Order: sequence, then C-alpha cells, then structure tokens
Amino acid sequence: MLYKIRSSVLFKNTFVYMMTVLINKAVPFLLLPVLTVYLSPEDYGTAATYMAYIGLLGVAVHLNMTGAVNVNFFRFSTKEELRVYVFNVLLIVSVAASLLFVLLLFAGDWFGSIIGLPVVWLYVGLAAVVAQFFTMLNLGLWQVQQKAKQYGIYQIALTLATVSMVLLLVVVYGLKWQGQLAGQAVAAIVFAFISLAVIVRRGFLTLQIEPEYIKDALKFGIPLIPHALSGWFRTGVDRFFLTAILGSAATGIYAVGYQFGMIIGIAAMAFNQAFSPYLYRKLKTINEAQKLQLVKLTYLSFAAFLLLAAIITFGAPWVIARFLDARYASAAEVVPWVAFGYAFQGMYFMVVNYIFYLKKTYILAAVTFFSGLLHVVISYMLIHSNGEIGASQATTISFFIMFVMVWILSARLYKMPWGLK
Repeated sequence: MLYKIRSSVLFKNTFVYMMTVLINKAVPFLLLPVLTVYLSPEDYGTAATYMAYIGLLGVAVHLNMTGAVNVNFFRFSTKEELRVYVFNVLLIVSVAASLLFVLLLFAGDWFGSIIGLPVVWLYVGLAAVVAQFFTMLNLGLWQVQQKAKQYGIYQIALTLATVSMVLLLVVVYGLKWQGQLAGQAVAAIVFAFISLAVIVRRGFLTLQIEPEYIKDALKFGIPLIPHALSGWFRTGVDRFFLTAILGSAATGIYAVGYQFGMIIGIAAMAFNQAFSPYLYRKLKTINEAQKLQLVKLTYLSFAAFLLLAAIITFGAPWVIARFLDARYASAAEVVPWVAFGYAFQGMYFMVVNYIFYLKKTYILAAVTFFSGLLHVVISYMLIHSNGEIGASQATTISFFIMFVMVWILSARLYKMPWGLK
C-alpha cells in the first residue's frame, strides 16, 4: 500500500503542494527576525487585527464560491458549462462586494473605531479581498485539474512579490504597520489582474448570465457562510478580543507565537489541497477495498499531524529565543496550544470532504457554527483569565471539539470502515 501511495498522483501532488506552501510560508516566516526589529508589538498587533478584519470580509465577499467551482468541476459534461458557471460566480462576488462597499459608507467610521483601524484601511481591505478572490479562483482551477506545478509557481511568485513590497515599504521607507498592509494590498491587486488574464486565456470564462448557475452556486455557498464564519471565529475573533481587552501589544505577541504554531495548519492545508480532488474522483466509483485504503491513509495522516505538532512544540521556543527580537520572547508560550489545535484541524480536513462531496453543507454549517460560537465564549473567558495563553488554549479546545463533531457527522452521512473492518 505504501508503494502505491508513493507512486500515486496524490503523493506527487501533495509533495508539490507541500513544498509550495512551505516556501510561501517560509519566506515571510524567515522575515520575522527583520519585522520584529522594525515593528513593535503594537505595530504587529495592529497588522494582525487588520488581517482578522480581512478574514471577516472574505466570508462575506467570497461566499465560498471557489468551493462551488471546485465541486462542480467534475460534474459538468462540457467545458462551456464550466465557463458560464465561472462568470456567474464572479458576478455573485461582485454584487456582494458592492453591497459591503455601501455598508462601509454608512458604518465604516463606527466599525473602524471599534477595531482600532482608520476607515481608509477598511476600504483598502475590501479591495484586497476582492482581488484575492480572482487569485483563489485561478489557483482552484489548477488544483482540480491537478496541475500542481503551475499552482506552485504562481503561488511562489505572489509570495515573493508581496514580501518585496512589504520590505520596501517597511524597511526602506519606514512605514511600519501601514507599509506592511499597503505592500500586501498592492501585490494582491496586481496578481488579481494577472489571474483574470490567465483564466480568460485558459478558456474558463464566458460572459453569460445563467440564473440556474447563480442559484446552484448560492445553494452551495450560502449554507456554508455559518461554516466559514465559524472558521473566522476560531482564527480572527481572538485578535479583536485581545486588542480590546489587553491592547495591541498583546495581540502582536500572540500573533507571532500563533505563526509558529500555525506551521502544522500549513502542512495540513497543503495535503488537503491534493487530497480533496483525489477523494472526489475516487468516490465516484469506489469499492469496499478502496474505502479501507482511504481509512488507513486517514489514520496515517492523523499520526503525522500529531507528531509534527510535538516537534514544533519543542523546537519553537529555541528559535524564538535566538532569532527574534527580545520584545517577543513571551510568544513561545503560545506555540504548543496553537500547534496541537492545528493538528486537530488537519484531522478535521481528512473527514470533512465526505460531507462536501455529498453537498450536505447545510448540516456541516450548523455543526461548525456551533463550535465556532463555543470558541468565542471560551476565548473571551480564557483571555480574561490567562491573557494571550488563554487565546491559544481556546484554539486547541475549539479545534478538537470541531474535529470530533464533524467526524461523527461524516461517519453518519457517508459510510466508511472507520473500524478497519
């Protein structure tokens, strides 16, 4: 079985995705010794709060439309149907962004005062989120086609462009947190235009409004809004709480430690990018023997995620003490909780795809939204009692609860031999 895994497209694509994600995340990760010198914990905390705002906007603008395209990619009988579907997905995102723009015109000053950001950066964030969607759509099409090489090259190019802009504005021009955010936004917008050009050139866009496709995409995406929002609850709301309760400096310390712990999440996401299209294709004609192989592969991945989390837990404090500015030394205490939290998220990825395949997203949304709300409550309580450590503890607890609940749901909806029988 292990030989078959090593020689399969899944293994090869996983390796490419893994290397791509590692390179993409390693570059900004290696910049931490530089950024922690030029950015104070307060600056880093402001940037982290902005990224949490970006995540919240992504839920409202993207509406899970890339997932709708990916799931339907293998269901359409002709490429022309897919082309029309892609255009209608872009239409949905455009309308959502326009509605949010109007909302910011009326409530932007109020919301900016709550999260501690000037209103101009709220508009910049909206532009960046719309730009991100074009790149996500382009990358998603490469992913479902299993063109991992093109996916990797494009992702790395985007990362290098972003890092170059950030270094130019922060280090050379000394713009602090404003330079970091502006550099990210400029790179996102430039690559949005490149992505749109690539999508058109690859023949994945036909300008035709099709109400049935709009209805299908919304039927997939809207029930997932609570699911996506629950994801933001677990990865974004803690920044808002920390800033409001303890100040931006605490948010900055937490964000640095979180970045170390999140390494396991990066690895899990890379594997899932290759595993999900592989699984969708397998499930079309799967037999009992193949189901057993999938279960064994799943359990093997569980062990790998937990082992990687243990390695990060022991290695991160040494790296933080020797390579980061002394102002961020306490970030080491955050790492273990976040690392194991993301190990549970990786395990969640391995079981949730069965629910996506069945399009039972409305049930998934209810389960994950509940776990997300639970995280909000736990995070608020633990931040009050344990500070930054409390926020990371909430991450571990909520990710574990979500994994267990979704695994139970997946097992009930799609029968797999989880008992290895």
